[in-house]
Amino acid sequence: MSRAATDWAWSLNLKASQKLLLLSLADRADEYHCCYPSIMRLVNDTGLDRKTIGKWINQMIEEGLLSDTGERKGPTKRVRVLKLNLDFKCAQKREGSVKGNGPKNGNVPKIGPVSIKPSNDPKNGLLNDPKNGLLNDPKNGTQNQSLEPNIEPINKTPAARATCQGKWLPSRYAFEGKVVKLNHADFASWQNLYAHLDLVYELQKLDIEFSYQRPRHWFITASQKLSYQNKQAALRSQIAPAGTGTPHWNDRSEWENNFL
Repeated sequence: MSRAATDWAWSLNLKASQKLLLLSLADRADEYHCCYPSIMRLVNDTGLDRKTIGKWINQMIEEGLLSDTGERKGPTKRVRVLKLNLDFKCAQKREGSVKGNGPKNGNVPKIGPVSIKPSNDPKNGLLNDPKNGLLNDPKNGTQNQSLEPNIEPINKTPAARATCQGKWLPSRYAFEGKVVKLNHADFASWQNLYAHLDLVYELQKLDIEFSYQRPRHWFITASQKLSYQNKQAALRSQIAPAGTGTPHWNDRSEWENNFL
């Protein structure tokens, strides 16, 4: 495939079926912009019928888009070798076509007509000559690399930045749930105030509760609930008189102390 030939075919103002055929030819072109696909190959590539393909090829030869080199290929030596004329330019309104250096389009009189020589012409040196280094050599990087940009987040979070640098940065929260979020100072303070509780466990329960029904001031509500739970846990942990054991929750004394 010739990238220059493909770009040239896309730039022309042609009918849809004609451009499709020309793109198929460009896709089969070599570095000298020559191609010799069979009619059957072009039918499979474009979906056009043989009659339409033959008509467009003959018309493009007459208009100057293509040239019949006179060479023939294939087992029967009947497949024409066509050359894509990359110096050809179409008029914008399809009212005829002209060469790129035609008088109507304006020449380059001082410099003279510009001739387009194949980049891989032996006179100019082959781009893929091993002596000059192969463009598609994996060691040098392939020429047909993806043109998509490398998408990488620019603003990394402190945690992500610390991971990349191999360092660990502590979180600003000692406990972080969906609603309940305690910094280290508040967490340490609550641990001292509610020493009879498993603080992390209680906070997890409160966070689930507040996720479904969020109070107006979760900090105050949580501290009130934890205070009550801590008092109950303290009462349960008191040592009962010798020989009596721990009172049952349904004993009269428990009801009087806790609910009456």
